[in-house]
Amino acid sequence: MKLFLYLTGLIFLTYFQAISQELKTQESNQNLFDRQNSKYETSMERFYQSRSVIRTISPQVLEGVLDKENYLLGPGDLFLISVLGEIEFTYSAEVLPDGSVVIPTVGTVSVDGKKLGAAEEEIVTAIKKMYNRGEIKVALIGLRKFRIYLTGEVRNPGTYFAQGSDRLSDIIEISAGQNQTTREGLIVSSSGLNDWADNTRIQVRHHDGWSDEYDLSRFYKDGDISQNPFLMSGDMIIVPSINLDNDFVILEGNIGLQGLYPLRKNESIIGFLQRVSALKQSSNLEKIMVMRDNKSTQINFYDEVDEQNVFLLQNRDRIIIPTNYDRVYVRGEVASPGSYGYIANYKASDYIGIAGALETAGKSGKIKTIRQTTGEILEGGDIIVYKGDTIILNKRPREVTKEYMQILAPIISIVIATLALIK
Repeated sequence: MKLFLYLTGLIFLTYFQAISQELKTQESNQNLFDRQNSKYETSMERFYQSRSVIRTISPQVLEGVLDKENYLLGPGDLFLISVLGEIEFTYSAEVLPDGSVVIPTVGTVSVDGKKLGAAEEEIVTAIKKMYNRGEIKVALIGLRKFRIYLTGEVRNPGTYFAQGSDRLSDIIEISAGQNQTTREGLIVSSSGLNDWADNTRIQVRHHDGWSDEYDLSRFYKDGDISQNPFLMSGDMIIVPSINLDNDFVILEGNIGLQGLYPLRKNESIIGFLQRVSALKQSSNLEKIMVMRDNKSTQINFYDEVDEQNVFLLQNRDRIIIPTNYDRVYVRGEVASPGSYGYIANYKASDYIGIAGALETAGKSGKIKTIRQTTGEILEGGDIIVYKGDTIILNKRPREVTKEYMQILAPIISIVIATLALIK
């Protein structure tokens, strides 16, 4: 009987413990509802948390010491409070959703929307009322995450979680990471902006109704940090479309991204191309074409360095950047047709030797070189080859005759057989 009662009590105890654990798990899951959102881990710290150098109690990725005079506190910020003296204790206190910090034996201190420095002073003052002889230390050890709204000409508009150390560019780059696509091994959506986006007039609307405008292109090109601000809770980022009522130019050719670009006042072509990072190593900078009023002007980018030759752009100019070829193309009766690296002062016969002439090839006089720049056709193996030229090695005449005979022989046989049947 005693054994039966003992086993029954053990079973009930185990059951109640399981029920208690389940209730705790449900409560924990409810408290972490927001954190289960995949976007909760979209702040820049996510990209660095796997690195051992920051495996500390505070893994936030900061660009410097936190400015106490500018950082605004809010729900989720975490303090470490220490009292040293006759009575000692250390306590971690999180800013609650109502903006207050609860300190045992002291009470609550409201810190919502206050600067970090001022809030620390208020906490110290409140604790001193109870522990006036102790040394009090207050430190912020964890940054909260808050909601940011991204809209406009972006690839992935929506709600994102950020923290006080995140800047405008961070959120745009994070949004691109939601569904990055690749082309030829390169990430093509890393900017997070659509092709029609105007990153010179990005608007940030704050929770209090105030708004600011930033030219993010100046940050990317010149490192102007003033155009890449820290974000605050509830900020809405609005990326506008290119306004056709304002000045713009059309960019085409061998560039990173073709399309329309806003034009600044009195902007030169060299300043514009550098600002939008349009140039590539294969861009032909000596023959840039600018179409204006159905007339074309050829610009030598290198001459633009001379202030006397500055070419100023106008509204609706069309800029065409040609390709600077660095290859030579060999075709025809060669063992390895294809493209070859350009070598200065090499002749057509030299490239034929590199490609390997076949036995069916004709003499050097049958080598033709097509100029890439003019389309002119030059004959002979002694022709100096330029970048982008195409070299063609023709067959010997008898090889051509042999091919024709191979084609005509079955046709003649069919004709003869047909005539014999008719007779």
